[in-house]
Amino acid sequence: MRVFFVFNICLWVVLFLAWLPFVVMKGVADPTSTHVAFILTSTALLLTIQGFLRYRRKRSRLPV
Repeated sequence: MRVFFVFNICLWVVLFLAWLPFVVMKGVADPTSTHVAFILTSTALLLTIQGFLRYRRKRSRLPV
């Protein structure tokens, strides 16, 4: 599962890097830029929450 998690993060980073030149050409007010920004932001938030939950679960399984 960790491989898919890392792979997913890499794909979203590539999408973000591909989106930056589009924003430079079209501008931030473009509707497509706004939708993509919302998707990237919500995905980053969800991936951060998922990473935090994985860390908590892993930490709770460690012996004291």
